[in-house]
Amino acid sequence: MKKGVLALLILALLIPATLFASGSKESAPSADEPIELVYWSHYGQSPAFVQAFADSVNLAAKNLGYDNVTCRAEVIEYANYEAKYITGFSGTEGPDFFLARPGDWALEGGKNPIAVPFNDDVAAAWDASLSSVFRNDGYFNGKRYGFPSEGGSLMLLYINTDAMVEAGLDPVEDLPETLDELYDLAVKLTKRDASGNIIRSGFQPRYLGGGDGVNGKFMAYFHNFGARVLSEDLTTAEGYINSDIAVEAFTWFQNLCKETANLEFGSPETAFQSGQAAIINREAWFAQDTIDKAPNINFVCIPFPAGNIDVAPRSGGASWCNMISAKTKYPELCQEIMKELANPIYDVTLHEPAAYPPVCTETMQMDNEYFGKQPYAEAVMAMVNLPASPVYDAIAQWGSIAALCGDSVSAIIGGADVKTELDALAVRIDQLLAQS
Repeated sequence: MKKGVLALLILALLIPATLFASGSKESAPSADEPIELVYWSHYGQSPAFVQAFADSVNLAAKNLGYDNVTCRAEVIEYANYEAKYITGFSGTEGPDFFLARPGDWALEGGKNPIAVPFNDDVAAAWDASLSSVFRNDGYFNGKRYGFPSEGGSLMLLYINTDAMVEAGLDPVEDLPETLDELYDLAVKLTKRDASGNIIRSGFQPRYLGGGDGVNGKFMAYFHNFGARVLSEDLTTAEGYINSDIAVEAFTWFQNLCKETANLEFGSPETAFQSGQAAIINREAWFAQDTIDKAPNINFVCIPFPAGNIDVAPRSGGASWCNMISAKTKYPELCQEIMKELANPIYDVTLHEPAAYPPVCTETMQMDNEYFGKQPYAEAVMAMVNLPASPVYDAIAQWGSIAALCGDSVSAIIGGADVKTELDALAVRIDQLLAQS
């Protein structure tokens, strides 16, 4: 999109958005007037999870005394979702609530200014309710714009235990605790035919399917090496994304993929669930997804292994967050509902239909009836108190930077020279930062 057209589109979004900024007042809805609120989410892999938000809003509205208020959920496919959001918001068909990241959509400073900040009392309610590991999620430029949609942003390791037994390993005693041990295990679980071709990947990486997604899966390894994409003040990539430790991390990952992966198997999720991959890394939601789609696959999910340092690995961005559109006809009603949803009783209704991890301190406990029985519970709890890995989405450019990083991850997995690629990546990122 040309810069002039983009600027006009942003302006078109911003003018109506300011009319509905947080704190504006609409007329109190009549008890007889049916009100339908609309929610957009790009979690197409789990329609049940998307519907759970609408169902929770319906319950919250009823508990608040709004029997005439309902919520309808719509799945927006993840591929090119940002363009679809922009088109919807620029017209009259946009939602009241939507799932995204604040840095991309915050009314004040976001790349596409359309999400309103939470009222102070709503923000305070969520601050008090959220588990400490997620408490900063939803903030941008000092204001809370949303709450994390689920507690699955921590990266876990998934291992096929039948493959371990086949290799003569104990599925309990021989689980990796460090990245070096992970590398060794992946080599042992790699299966080849008589010609030496890999017929089961010991490890299968995220290789294709969008730069941001590719980057998010790799960042867990990158950060556990102690590397950073950007400087602490988020102003430069030179000397960070191409530092010696960054080169070491990328080289290690390139070698791991070269020695243990068959890239022709495609997505790691599909490969794991079909038995073509023995190890992948993914968030907690993937546990129930595998149970549902591949009941023949016996697996364990464990805390992400430590590298040079041991941090709670995330993608470099905070969780996807549920936010309020500035173009809603009912801004105060939406604020009231968002505050009600901060009550931990909704933490289960929001997450149980898809067996996703909750986000509230009260729920994220091993003795909680819902959370404690989940196959990922122990692994998640082992990481929630670790130091946080770097998060970069305090700047609006992070989404674009993550996509650039993901493209470089794919290139390096494909055999590109690591140092050459990272030096070029640092230049591309710094050029992007200079445009802001």
